[in-house]
Amino acid sequence: MPITLPAELSWPLLTVVALVVMLAYLTFGATGFGAAILSVPLIAHVLPLTFVVPLMTAIDCGAMATATSRQWRIVDWRVFRRLLFPLLIGIAAGLTLLINLPRGAALLGLGLFVTGYAAYMLFGAREWRAIHPAWAIPLGLFGGVFSALFATGGPVYMVYLSARIADKTALRATSSMVIALAVVVRTLAFVFSGMFLQQGLLLLAGLALPLMLVGYAVGSRLHVRLSTQSVRRWVAWLLLANGVWLVWRALGALGAL
Repeated sequence: MPITLPAELSWPLLTVVALVVMLAYLTFGATGFGAAILSVPLIAHVLPLTFVVPLMTAIDCGAMATATSRQWRIVDWRVFRRLLFPLLIGIAAGLTLLINLPRGAALLGLGLFVTGYAAYMLFGAREWRAIHPAWAIPLGLFGGVFSALFATGGPVYMVYLSARIADKTALRATSSMVIALAVVVRTLAFVFSGMFLQQGLLLLAGLALPLMLVGYAVGSRLHVRLSTQSVRRWVAWLLLANGVWLVWRALGALGAL
């Protein structure tokens, strides 16, 4: 039996998915996060969320292998270790809640949190300030839960990482390593649950792999040319845009729009 793409994907929609993947991984290459939270809400307009999350997880496997193999030497391992166990516990809790938790309410909580912090980054303190290391516990738990539910834990991790790591290159490397860990755990969960066996999922992920590599390469070059302040403002604007987008989708899902 031949392997085919999902029936929902016409050529115009396939082109949209391709452009979204390139943009998402260009952002990831430049900042160290943003691939899933940019791509999942957009692609979910044309494909079911239960297909999109494992799809982006499969593509993320290639992205994380590329990123971590190049950046592991400059990871801030002290900061990484503080997030490690809260993140794993959060992912376990998120996988447990995956079936029963109302999606609209969860998206609304994430959207409000991300929007509020992005606004603070843009319009609050003008200088970088470190937060207490103990914030790794709630933010690691929170990020792990949303990583399992929506493949969008990156903004929550970035809240902690961007307030603990001042150097833009170390920030990108550490963010990539944290997200790589979340991707590995999600991948194992989707393998054992059979979600990777959906029609055309692995085929579409394979077709998207070259686009991911192109986007990541362009983003990496852009990262070198940006100042630390520019990277942080880019991160803040991404968080704000995606937070507002998540709130809008959540209100729609809850019937408020």
